[in-house]
Amino acid sequence: MLMRNLLGRLHARPAADLDRIGVWWRVPLGRGGREAPVGPLYRAMTEPRTVRDAWQRLTPDEAEIVRLLTDAPDHDAALTVAELAERLGVGEDAARATATTLYRVGVLAREGDGDPIPVGREPRLFLPRELALLFRRVLDEIDLGDRSATPLRALVAWLDDGEIDDAARRWGVPLVPGTARRDDLTRLLLRHAAAADRIAAVAHALPRDARALWERLRAEPEAGLVALATVAAAAGLDADDPPAAARLRHALAELEQSLLAWHTYTRDGQRWLFVPAEIRAPRPAPPPTLPPLVPVVAANLAPPPRHRFALPWDLLTLLREVVGGGWSAEGLPPKTHLRPLGRRLWFGGTDAPPPGYLTLLLALARAEGLLAPDDARPPRLRVGPGLRAWRELSFAEQEERLRTRWLALPEWVEAVGRDEVEVWGADWRAVRRRLQTLLADDEMGLPVGEWRTIDSVVARLAARDPALLGARFTAATARIGGEVGAGGDREEARLAAVTDVARIALETAFTWFGAVELADVPGRTRAVRLTPRGRAWAIGGRAPDTPAADDAEPALTPVLTVEETVLVLRRPAPARLWALSAFADAEALAERPRFQVSAASLGRALASGLDLRHVTAFLERQTGAPLPPDLAARLTAWARAQRRLRVRRALLLTPDEASERAALLALAAEQGWRAAAHGDRAVLLELPAPDAETEAAVLTLLRARGFAPLPDGGSARR
Repeated sequence: MLMRNLLGRLHARPAADLDRIGVWWRVPLGRGGREAPVGPLYRAMTEPRTVRDAWQRLTPDEAEIVRLLTDAPDHDAALTVAELAERLGVGEDAARATATTLYRVGVLAREGDGDPIPVGREPRLFLPRELALLFRRVLDEIDLGDRSATPLRALVAWLDDGEIDDAARRWGVPLVPGTARRDDLTRLLLRHAAAADRIAAVAHALPRDARALWERLRAEPEAGLVALATVAAAAGLDADDPPAAARLRHALAELEQSLLAWHTYTRDGQRWLFVPAEIRAPRPAPPPTLPPLVPVVAANLAPPPRHRFALPWDLLTLLREVVGGGWSAEGLPPKTHLRPLGRRLWFGGTDAPPPGYLTLLLALARAEGLLAPDDARPPRLRVGPGLRAWRELSFAEQEERLRTRWLALPEWVEAVGRDEVEVWGADWRAVRRRLQTLLADDEMGLPVGEWRTIDSVVARLAARDPALLGARFTAATARIGGEVGAGGDREEARLAAVTDVARIALETAFTWFGAVELADVPGRTRAVRLTPRGRAWAIGGRAPDTPAADDAEPALTPVLTVEETVLVLRRPAPARLWALSAFADAEALAERPRFQVSAASLGRALASGLDLRHVTAFLERQTGAPLPPDLAARLTAWARAQRRLRVRRALLLTPDEASERAALLALAAEQGWRAAAHGDRAVLLELPAPDAETEAAVLTLLRARGFAPLPDGGSARR
């Protein structure tokens, strides 16, 4: 099978031919080896603007041969000189002269270039395949005539897929290679091209020569038809030499590939440029019609009762659980472990906390420095350095810091465990902030305190901001099926992904932080309403129902009341909740929570290092009175039943000579160590701190004072 591609034909030409071809096509050729000119020539000769220039330089006879071979069917696309003469109705000598000229400048190629022609066979001439396609395009443009009044949509339909992809990138249309459909890309491209600010941005990004052409076109009244020669002369690109021609072609390519200016032919075959009407005078797109918000009218519709600072309260509960349970840093405990915890959380449940809730709380705790993994294998969660200061903050201060941390989380942790939609490539920081702002958006029209169906709210959010998930994202949504790529797939699929994301956001973090409230209408729908706090956050203010500190409420005396072994906290605050949860179990969540103190709960506190005196002092301080005798007796009995032993590391120092004991006791007194004689010559030395580092420091000091500590089956070490 004969190769009729342009690249192969150029490689078959000698160097002298390539130089001549470069001059005729106005292509500046680089210097170098034999193959150096082929690359620049091929790139230029397969560019539409170069072929338009070439067509303009053809004589009528040459143009007839090019038109004939361009229109010839594949089986008849290579003709001898005699066949050309017959088809054109001219003499064979004239046809040969014209064909020879076209061959010399690279327009025509000969079968068997580089090989000797067999005796008795006439050479067959043809247009290389790439040139045939481009000349066909030029002829079609000429036949169409003046296109300056053609709508931009029809002009874009003329472009091939590669040109549409290139234009999409220039206009900032999100493009997922291999997934974008031509119709979808065209629709989004036209939408972008209708915005005046985007037109200005694309024009500003033009290289210098292209911008000069653009400014000349824009100077024309209504940017109508302007002769190409006139525009080129105004930009100083009208010289008839390869470098100037290449600059002009490059500038035109930038303009045309950006869709800002288009090339056209008038009926007399002259070349002109024009700016499409949609680019000349962009009209703002009509605002989208937003679906209505559907009100919910139902008797006794109300969300479950919760403390206004439920999320920071739950975080304290989780921190207490992690401190006592040794949680893995690599995932949540089994569900059986989570069920008891879920009953102690405001956003909990009889089975387990809702999906994503504990994941979010743990992420916030880590971000705030309240929890961190230890060095164990596998790593466990341990209390971070920020916990002591954290529990001294008010609930309002904690909530504001947690909300700030949540808005800055790079991952969509609150959606863990939800399977409605999976999204890759979204900027979740931007998504959260945009959703927060949309809640108070005037066009959204979401009233504070009035119930609306969540279906209508999320549909309106998606219609209000269909680009919520950003310029580049991929999603797999259960409602549509398959993957949804931004900018390249169906509009309804993208809206479905945005709708699912908005629903999950409202049902998770926005509810947990109190920006919205949810309520279910049995057998009908789920309702949502915007809270005053949610609106205040949306407009960048402070929530109106969050005082600066919990103690700003009217004083209640006492803070804590005792009912046998039940402790009622009348003024919950983080420090009080943290202290109570150390030795008592939450019995019921309420504005005034109830805690049950028992032998087990007190034993847990004593095992962690608390003393009974610490518990008693806290209770008396919060109740403002001595403990009831019955409770005090119970606490004492429970504490004694623990049979605690205080274990502390010590060193038993046994010198070889009994006379050395006095020196060891003197050294201990000098250093402020607690030491006592043991047996007939030994010294029992209590370490200042119960760790191996302190022990090593003591041994080092003994060596410095002339002693030689030796291991003797005890705890002494070298």
